[in-house]
Amino acid sequence: MGSRSGRRALSLGLSADVASQAMATTKASGKARRVSTARAPATRAKATTTSRAKTPRVPAVLVNKAMLARYDALLKAFHEAQGTELGGWDAAYEALDSLLHSEPPLFIAGGYKTAKAFLAAVLPGVALSTVRDGVRVARHFNADDERKYGVRKLALLIDYLEAESGTELPRVRIDLAKTKVDVGEKRVLFTSLSFDEMRDVARKKKSAKGRAGTDAPGVRALRRVFGGSGLGNVAVQCRGERWSLGRIEERQFADLGAALTGYAKKLAKGKPG
Repeated sequence: MGSRSGRRALSLGLSADVASQAMATTKASGKARRVSTARAPATRAKATTTSRAKTPRVPAVLVNKAMLARYDALLKAFHEAQGTELGGWDAAYEALDSLLHSEPPLFIAGGYKTAKAFLAAVLPGVALSTVRDGVRVARHFNADDERKYGVRKLALLIDYLEAESGTELPRVRIDLAKTKVDVGEKRVLFTSLSFDEMRDVARKKKSAKGRAGTDAPGVRALRRVFGGSGLGNVAVQCRGERWSLGRIEERQFADLGAALTGYAKKLAKGKPG
């Protein structure tokens, strides 16, 4: 107990001596200044903040000098083409296409982890859907097509063609002089349609494509089997390789099992009905 109080007194004495020396120094300089005693350091250090934005970390193995040089060149081409005539717009979005869709994507060379983060930096305030349409149009059409028919109408044509084929279009130029679309029972040239007509045609094609899973040949065949077995009320759907049945009544379980067994035998023989 005595030693503890002795250490406390020694500590207080040292603090007083330090304060006295500090006051003497300030008086000698002719300026009075309040001396604050030092506080004990906190047990947990607080992280300091800076105004510099944090750069996302990208695995170094993915980025080499060639990739970084290509990123810099394409980004420069993109910025230089912006704000120019429509031909420059086409060049800008072609460069953007390469930055986004190379393998691996080149934007990671700029320190961006996602395409969304990259686009927020180079095209702030532009909707992702607008960027998507611009990239696809620049990929499939030239500046003359874009100038004559407009980017939005050409994007609708791409929507139509992708819904018709069921997949993304290959990276080829589309010859509008030969491109036809379904309008009612007729096939007409795209070039003869107005914007509103093309929008309606694209919507109908995409809507029909959305129902294609339930109208697939296998679905229609199974419905015919159910209809001939007193199971016409059973709903049939197919999405990819996943089938689902609905609106089944308990009393129909046995008949449903027999109908499915018979259909499975037909499939095994290569005769789906």
